Amino acid sequence: MDGFLNWWDGVELWLSGLPFVAQTVVVMPVVLALAYAAAVVLDGLLGNGIRILHRIRHTDDDNDGREAPR
Repeated sequence: MDGFLNWWDGVELWLSGLPFVAQTVVVMPVVLALAYAAAVVLDGLLGNGIRILHRIRHTDDDNDGREAPR
């Protein structure tokens, strides 16, 4: 863990020494990629959650106490 923290400190020191425009050019692709990945994951989770809720509601509607016709 110390190796990673030392590396991170070095990256942080290098990044903070850059001019603002260079910092923006370096940081924005990373931030945008992380935001896109988070959006894809959350979209998938929400879509699956909605699909599961629809499936549960349809089984509840089918089993509302009435016998199915034969």
